Amino acid sequence: MDAAQRDLAAALARAIRAGDTLPKMPPGLDVDAAYAVQQAVVAAVAGGAVAGFKAGMTAPAAQAAFGLTHPLIGSLYASGRLAAGATVAGGAGVSLECEIGVMVDGDGAPRSAGPVIEVPRMAFADDADRTGANLVACNIAADRFIVGAQLPWRDVYGDVRIALTRDGGTVTAAPASDALGGPHAALAWMLNEARQRGLQVADGMLLITGACGGIHPAVPGAYVADYGSLGRIEFEVV
Repeated sequence: MDAAQRDLAAALARAIRAGDTLPKMPPGLDVDAAYAVQQAVVAAVAGGAVAGFKAGMTAPAAQAAFGLTHPLIGSLYASGRLAAGATVAGGAGVSLECEIGVMVDGDGAPRSAGPVIEVPRMAFADDADRTGANLVACNIAADRFIVGAQLPWRDVYGDVRIALTRDGGTVTAAPASDALGGPHAALAWMLNEARQRGLQVADGMLLITGACGGIHPAVPGAYVADYGSLGRIEFEVV
């Protein structure tokens, strides 16, 4: 990274730690340079406490909105992990995503899988900053994530459908295959992308494999995410 990119990484980390709006992004940042910025941001925010990785922009429509033709990968801050039953604060830029989380060993082999609700926070200073490279640089808006019970890894997840409700009303419903074709294909993509981007897989890491059923504003209410045979997560947004 050059000096300007180091300054950008430091400014992004300060804003993320404080829960503030991100600094204005510089023009012309490309994806490869943005991944270098991302690693510096994660090191500054997490202090080495990384819980795992996240797949982002897994849906073609989301990719197109950010000028991308491929998904992205980022890191999960260990400090952002919450348990089922959590109460989370909503607010500007805070969203909800139903995902499947996969626990891996140090070689990336899957041990278990279960429901995860990601609670990202996208806080760009203005709409012009909403590009794929800028999203990479800010670690794909990683913030909090609610982890449900893990079950032994299966050969097939084709029967798993996910339904998210708020105060009894449907928010979204989708099959597990909605994110990169399902947990098996998504995990393979994430492990390959992690290697290409210099991200080190460690024993016990959680890899969340992309949004099933889209991205939804974190509107206050009582939520139930029902993953059928994979279990459920209940949580509240205030």
